[in-house]
Amino acid sequence: MHLHFLPALLLSAVASHAAPGIDFRRDVRPILATHCYDCHGEQKPKGGLRLTSRANALKGGESETPGFVAGKSAESELILRVASHDRDEQMPPKGERLTAREIATLKRWIDAGAQWPDNVKHWAYEPPTKPAVPAGANAIDHFVRERLAEEGLAPSPEADPATLIRRVSLDLTGLPPTPAEVEAFEKAYRSHGSHESYDRLVDRLLASPQFGVRWARPWLDLARYADSHGFQRDDLRDVWAYRDWVVRALNADMPFDRFTIEQLAGDLLPNATEDQIIATGFNRCTPTNVEAGTEPEESRVNQVFDRVNTVGAVWLGSTIECAQCHDHKFDPFTERDYYRLFAFFNNTEPEADRANPKTPGSIRFIGPYRPLKDDAKAAERTEIEARRAKLKSAIAAREKETAARAAEAKQTSQQHVLDVADFDSQAGSAHRVLDDKSVLLSDDNVPSIDTYTITVKTTLTGITGIKLEALTDPSLPGEGPGRGDPARPNFVLNEFTVTAAPADGESVRVKFASASASHSQTNFPVAELLAEPTGDKQSGWAINPQFHKPHWALFACAEPVGFPGGTTLTFKLVQNFGGGRTIGRVRLTAFTGPLVVEPAEDKTLAAMREDMRKAEMRLLALKDDQTLVMQELAEPRASTMFVRGVYTDRGEPVQPGTPAILTTAKSGQRTRLDLARWLVSRDNPLAARVAVNRWWAEIFGRGLVGTAEDFGIKGEAPTHPEVLDWLAAEFMDGAWSIKKILRTIVTSATYRQSSRITPELLARDDQNKLLARGPRHRLDAETIRDNALAIAGLLSLKQGGPSIRPPQPDGLWEKVGGQKYDYVVSPGEAKYRRGLYVVLKRGAPYPSFVTFDASARMACTVQRSRSNTPLQALTLLNDPVYVEAAQAFAKRIVSEKPKADVDTRLRHAFRLAVARAPKDGELATLRELFDAGRTAADEAAAWYSVAAALLNLDETITKG
Repeated sequence: MHLHFLPALLLSAVASHAAPGIDFRRDVRPILATHCYDCHGEQKPKGGLRLTSRANALKGGESETPGFVAGKSAESELILRVASHDRDEQMPPKGERLTAREIATLKRWIDAGAQWPDNVKHWAYEPPTKPAVPAGANAIDHFVRERLAEEGLAPSPEADPATLIRRVSLDLTGLPPTPAEVEAFEKAYRSHGSHESYDRLVDRLLASPQFGVRWARPWLDLARYADSHGFQRDDLRDVWAYRDWVVRALNADMPFDRFTIEQLAGDLLPNATEDQIIATGFNRCTPTNVEAGTEPEESRVNQVFDRVNTVGAVWLGSTIECAQCHDHKFDPFTERDYYRLFAFFNNTEPEADRANPKTPGSIRFIGPYRPLKDDAKAAERTEIEARRAKLKSAIAAREKETAARAAEAKQTSQQHVLDVADFDSQAGSAHRVLDDKSVLLSDDNVPSIDTYTITVKTTLTGITGIKLEALTDPSLPGEGPGRGDPARPNFVLNEFTVTAAPADGESVRVKFASASASHSQTNFPVAELLAEPTGDKQSGWAINPQFHKPHWALFACAEPVGFPGGTTLTFKLVQNFGGGRTIGRVRLTAFTGPLVVEPAEDKTLAAMREDMRKAEMRLLALKDDQTLVMQELAEPRASTMFVRGVYTDRGEPVQPGTPAILTTAKSGQRTRLDLARWLVSRDNPLAARVAVNRWWAEIFGRGLVGTAEDFGIKGEAPTHPEVLDWLAAEFMDGAWSIKKILRTIVTSATYRQSSRITPELLARDDQNKLLARGPRHRLDAETIRDNALAIAGLLSLKQGGPSIRPPQPDGLWEKVGGQKYDYVVSPGEAKYRRGLYVVLKRGAPYPSFVTFDASARMACTVQRSRSNTPLQALTLLNDPVYVEAAQAFAKRIVSEKPKADVDTRLRHAFRLAVARAPKDGELATLRELFDAGRTAADEAAAWYSVAAALLNLDETITKG
């Protein structure tokens, strides 16, 4: 049963005064939005009742029964329904019921006359203004304490110095303080005063190069940064330069408006610098589907959808994706608004296309990439190029001599390199025919198996033999001749069959009498190819271990081949062994006259070619790094609306533009640069609020608006709207300085409160919405690892460069289709670098991070969940990273206190783990653990037990 008859007499007393302290927009509408709008919103309201405006509410529903009577809550049907315990009568019929506080608010509002202003605008769409604050007062503390007083609560006392330095160090740098830093701060705190010493500490942490690493993590969640495409193929790609740009920008305190503009449209800025173009990697982090059979245009459109949705989440705090198929059900965003935003992003180069237009399954990733300058690499390349030029000249001279000797031996035999009329790869591999008439296969998306069909048209007659060459090429993995593995580029040719057909007749099978080769792998002799095809994948010709060099196979015809009027030769090369063991570059040659087997290779020439191969391999290793960037088309695409969001069903044309509800009467917004500038202009009331709310959530564990991803009507109202608006206005007035806002937050008394929770506070405010205590929540996945490595003394603070690979379980990167990758643990200190730099493969993200709620970043993540599961404890006890950290921590405890007694070492270990000194009971427990370990084993094992226990403390993985 639905409340379809709600207020026929809703606002009969329009002139009535408002309830003291009750504001409709702040207090009443959020309750209606949360509990009533699902059934009684703008679209398809049940019982004909809409509760989204005063005019609609006054119309009532299909029933003439009044919903409530202004001034008389006890006689109001609304109150009777929301307070009812009868399942057939209570409202809402599904979902969470109204709390006692919410019901009391509605009663007070009704009793005071139920005032509902006309055309009231949702608070988030009004420009933020800076509320007045008493002179000398901290704005955050002023408004928080006002609210606490209203609730009859008092703030908690300030946290102790050890807790404060650990809390703010983790918040601003993502790293714990050292015992020496804790001791120095405690001393300064006592001698110089808490405020002065604390302010200096905050300034030092804000200036730390680790600040950018810590604050890049939540931004990369928003940017959906990852090192692979995602979806089934999930190949790796290069975009780490964008991640490094974010770190540098945050460390430099780049103003947020510029930070926004460069990421969304740096490529469109006049005389754009390399850094500004690299910044556009923000929108190139979008997942890309290159699965076999994917429709390229559908994949491209889905990427544009993702970019629109991400802008909506990051700068508008809105679930704008709901308007992809229809007008937003709750918020004032229309379908046209959505596609006007879509048009801004619809004009960039495609990122994936078919390698072979004739093969639907041949879609491949194509970029666009931008090379990254590296002067050292450029200098070494110049030196190697000079060496290559000398080698090339020497090889040419030696080849000329060798050719002359070969010509003498083959005076009666002639070779004819065959022209390729057509080439087909059954797996859809891309190819091109080179000047020497060889066919080169692309190294992109190497298939596991493949069959090549090569068609040749020739006027030759009397063909006595066919030579098949598997050649090397710098573009192939390891230079080839195989395609699958750069270290072992083998191939396995299972079948080699040839048919010959006259110009106007049927084809006949060419039979071979014998076969020879430059080299045959043990158990894979070339003679296997003379047998009738059986489909056996384990037989054929292969060349292990002679990789990285060209090879040939020569087949002697049983009878001369060729028809007087011309011949079509069709060659079929079946390569079904698997693992990408297919030929990367192939050439065919016909012999006429007596067949002469080629002589053994000239060893001097072979050595020269090996030197050339090594030089070319080094050149490949020295190729410029690259990064994905945005690139605009010379001619923009025509943009339209899509009927119900289906890209093949185009509707009305649209021009780029911003949402009507937020846009003043301006024209000329036609590029991504226009959009970016509008997002961080005073015309957009959302960007500053949404940004400061996310940072508040990072610090306090919950935003002032609890639904950080949704500032719309269905989102939560701010718990402290004055704090939110003051911070947003201060952010814009303060030149969009991120560090300034964070400093304002962490220097407030509200932040510095003790996080101790009393039974009263737990009962009144378990989520700390009222901010009567300091923040306490579990660290994020990357910080838990960084914290453990720092405590253990293992952490490397090196920044920048390609992603690293710490230890993880074997086999996680095994997949079907696409490039095969071996997960090789990074050497030396690289595996101990911070979690921000750990490789993120979307199809197999780093497992311990996922355990602690990190995402695969397939989409923009505004705020991670924070779970508590047994698997997390098992990870901290058994994951190789944490086992090694515990071992190193145990050694550190002893090495830093070599002559100390057990209790002194235990106190030092406790300080390293959680910054504070242990209580007597905690010390006793640790001593018992140590004694038990020493009894059962040696002393090293006992210290390992202590170290592992400390790393697994709830307090160690919690910011309190």
